[in-house]
Amino acid sequence: MKFKISLILLLVFFLLLFSWINLAFGFGISPPRVFNDHLIPGAHFEQTITLTQARPETPLKIEVIIDAPEIEDWFEIKPGKSFTIPAGVQQFPMKVSVSVPKDAGYATYQGKLTIRAIPAEGGEGQIAVVTGAVADIQLRVSGEEFSDFRLKGVDTPNIEEGDPIKVVMKLENLGNVKVRPSRVYLRIFDQYGQGVVEEGEATGMNWIEPFKTGKVIAKMPNKLSIGEYWAEIEIYKDGELVLLDKRKFHVVEKGALGKIFGFHWWRWVLVAGVILAGILTWKLKLWGKALAKLGIRIKVEKIKR
Repeated sequence: MKFKISLILLLVFFLLLFSWINLAFGFGISPPRVFNDHLIPGAHFEQTITLTQARPETPLKIEVIIDAPEIEDWFEIKPGKSFTIPAGVQQFPMKVSVSVPKDAGYATYQGKLTIRAIPAEGGEGQIAVVTGAVADIQLRVSGEEFSDFRLKGVDTPNIEEGDPIKVVMKLENLGNVKVRPSRVYLRIFDQYGQGVVEEGEATGMNWIEPFKTGKVIAKMPNKLSIGEYWAEIEIYKDGELVLLDKRKFHVVEKGALGKIFGFHWWRWVLVAGVILAGILTWKLKLWGKALAKLGIRIKVEKIKR
């Protein structure tokens, strides 16, 4: 009976000790996986794993071990397989890049990404507590084309009179082929959001490459005068409505968007140049007086032609 009680107490002690270590030297990653189910030979994609430490007051050394013998050379870790998270940084983004060879076979490849966290500083005689985390690797390579995207933001910036209305969409391409919305339709309302003053298709969209995140811009010609307007935006993916939103924008006079406090940027550059030239001239005069006191004179002669 005493043996069982002692064993239970010992287990409780180790559980408390393990919990204390996790709290004191806590380290975690998110997401805990590198997963892609839609790769094709020659594809490239990147994923960010966020490393989080509980005690950011000290530097933390990171070591990354890739345990995936068949595909280890597909991986690149940025900033490297060994690096240090500076003191004061609680969350650190680590980028995992995967480049599939063009001659890769069709298969599902698996492995593990072990991330070890070691305190970068420690006193003599102290035991370094090594913590870490494991991210599972699962990559499927096939010849199937897959098209999909995630809409991560939309904006209608101000425009100058006579310029087309712009819809700026931030897209994350989830597929292995280039993508863009299948359709963008606009209804422009007056400043009160009541009457429709113009409507039509926004066209001229660019593409986002596979597994990349970028901005797609759609434009619609218009005859709007200077003023405030509301744009009702419809964004479609493969004919299906994925976003219906309203955004405010302004139409301003021609050339107004290039102005800073009412002046064009080049005027500010000119003013800055004049001020800088004045400061340099004043400094040269001071240096000339200082050299003159030391008995050093600089004589500048004109070159005769």
